[in-house]
Amino acid sequence: MSLVINPVAQKYILASLVSKTKKQMNNQNYNSRISFTSSKASSAISAQALSNTKRSLIASAKTRLGANYNPETNSLDFKLASDNAQDVILCIFDKPQGEDAKINIKMAKQPDSNIFETSVPIGELTDGTKPVYYGYRVFGKNWQYDDNFFNDPKSGFKSLVDKEGNRFNPNKLAFDPYTKELSHLPSDNPKGEDVFIVSEENCFEDNAKYAPKSVFVPIADTIIPKASPRLLSDEVIGEVHIKDLSINEDVQGAGTYLGAKNMAKKLKDLGFTMIEFLPLTEFDDGQGGGNYWGYMPLGYFAPAKKYASDKSEGAALREFREMIKEFHNNNLKVCMDVVYNHTGEAGLVDNDINKARQFGFSLIDNQMYYKQKEGKYNSNSGCGNDMNVAQDEVMNLVADSVAFWAKQGVDAFRFDLAAGLMDTDKSEKTYYDGAKSLAGKLSQMLKQRGIKVLEPNQKGEGIYLIAEPWTCGGDNSYQIGRFTREWAQWNDIAREAIKKDSTFPFTLTPRALRNVLEGSYDVLGGGDKSINYAYSHDGFNLVDGNSFKSAPDCWHYATDYNGDKNRQEKAMKKQIALTLLSKGTPMLQVGDVIGHSKNGEDNSYNRDDKTNYLDFSKAQDPNSREYRIREFTKRMIDFRKEHKELRQGIYNKNIQYFKPDGSYAQAWDKWYWDNVNSNIICYKITDGSDLFFSSSSDEHQIDVKLPQAQEGKSWYLVCDTSREQSFIDHDEKIDYNYVQAPHSLLIFQQR
Repeated sequence: MSLVINPVAQKYILASLVSKTKKQMNNQNYNSRISFTSSKASSAISAQALSNTKRSLIASAKTRLGANYNPETNSLDFKLASDNAQDVILCIFDKPQGEDAKINIKMAKQPDSNIFETSVPIGELTDGTKPVYYGYRVFGKNWQYDDNFFNDPKSGFKSLVDKEGNRFNPNKLAFDPYTKELSHLPSDNPKGEDVFIVSEENCFEDNAKYAPKSVFVPIADTIIPKASPRLLSDEVIGEVHIKDLSINEDVQGAGTYLGAKNMAKKLKDLGFTMIEFLPLTEFDDGQGGGNYWGYMPLGYFAPAKKYASDKSEGAALREFREMIKEFHNNNLKVCMDVVYNHTGEAGLVDNDINKARQFGFSLIDNQMYYKQKEGKYNSNSGCGNDMNVAQDEVMNLVADSVAFWAKQGVDAFRFDLAAGLMDTDKSEKTYYDGAKSLAGKLSQMLKQRGIKVLEPNQKGEGIYLIAEPWTCGGDNSYQIGRFTREWAQWNDIAREAIKKDSTFPFTLTPRALRNVLEGSYDVLGGGDKSINYAYSHDGFNLVDGNSFKSAPDCWHYATDYNGDKNRQEKAMKKQIALTLLSKGTPMLQVGDVIGHSKNGEDNSYNRDDKTNYLDFSKAQDPNSREYRIREFTKRMIDFRKEHKELRQGIYNKNIQYFKPDGSYAQAWDKWYWDNVNSNIICYKITDGSDLFFSSSSDEHQIDVKLPQAQEGKSWYLVCDTSREQSFIDHDEKIDYNYVQAPHSLLIFQQR
């Protein structure tokens, strides 16, 4: 039988339980079953870390809100934030599905605060070996608390949604936004997804037996080694979906965190120094036609359980940490793709304000968490439920989440549709401000949580922030260059120019390509802030972008060069080269490096199949295109690593430009720089560098005259992308003139 405890009785009953549990704590056998980490244990780990390793961190699962073990009282502390809730009942279950709550406790609200809290002696919840399943019933203006609620589910009801946007419904169990694990996904229940569509027909039906439960399990602190500190521009980022990475590989735990852990050395051997994983936090891939990529988040502190080889409670976070450890042991950093602009929960069904998907945030405080007007959600994200990031508590959630993952060892964060984080308007309207918004405040908020944010031109102990600087809709949604100095930014200007240089060269001027090579300084204010890429998970990949013809109305274009296989391969190599030779930080898809094709699929977000799964074996055959692409990329990455001048964030002070006849390309020469028929750009890096480059998008051969070599030195060819074996492994001396093949890139070095 469930019991609702009022605040006065709660205080008395909990005091009694704490006293009882303190007596139990004296029992050594009881204590031995409790695997929670005490403050003394944490201190011991810290001392051990200092003595055993010079560079490490202590990973902790403790968070500001949510459920946390309190070693001082041997209790489990629950805290929930809601600006507009009036009452909250904590519900604790023995099992994740099929049963009513065994305990219901009315939580107390902190004075002059939006925090509801309670503490429950741990001995009343678990013997230390079993998980604790819990959730919340939340009441507010549109559905107020009544002592008779459990006998009459209609009691306190005012409306499904009120004019302020409140959607409280205590008949629907909400999971904890700060949970480190969900018992199951909304789509994984015998009643189906419809049980979470709250409507006039079912609003009085209780769904607690089937709703996802928050899970608390004791997860001990652990030591995680750190990778070597490097400038962001020293990194070579590899973007990949964690399941795609290893699902076809003969490794233990293929397709999981364990499988990724076992791929660390292979990724390092490809030349990558940082791996950017598509979203790893919990999401429901069984919703509405599939959500394989994970861009519909449910739990911002919970690693997706589907990626754990061990499905038992608590295993996902432990496996995640082990993956981080192995990556760092191989000096590989980890970047998480995080999604704070919308969630995988709230959204109207059939555009009906009286029919909405609800199982978490919206039940706790719809008005606080989401942008809305008159019951309808904003959708600048394109997903139907924009987060209200101007709200203080949402800002705190984002900062707490980033800090949590940083404390698990994550080195960098790529923020999906990050322009949404620049919104400073709490209403349905949008006003972007780079400095006064969450995006501008995040660095300081993380500092307050013990996390240092490094600027792109800094290296040391800390994390990097990377923005996708736009959203999918709304006014002024394109915000590249308007983020504060702590942010690096995905550079779609570079993306378009690098692709057009091969696919549509007649639309590209030398100035446009020059801006890419210099890291788009005119927009970003420094090459070190630019994340350069030609392909990402969105749109075609490298192979398909150069092997298929896109539809006329497709925003991410592709061409097959009339079926010319040689031309296709040359285009791929040149795009890889331009990405790696430009100022800033290069990002390549791991699949692109091994020549993976999706058979022309340009939006594979819902394809949990071979469309996305990588096959590394195809790149093992020396006679294959996949092998040549892989080897070329590895050599180009090595070349970048060997030449520091390619990684400096300086504007154009150390670059000198030439025309193919050897004359200087003067800055004032607009006829050259702004002419789409000027299909070649030559340049030399000064400041002691011995490198000269020439990039041609012309259909014909061009005679290129090299600058005068330094006294006692001669020019040698290093790379010609028109050759099948592009990097030259023997001395090929050049006497100042070289015939450049069409659509190729050349690298020369004097020695």
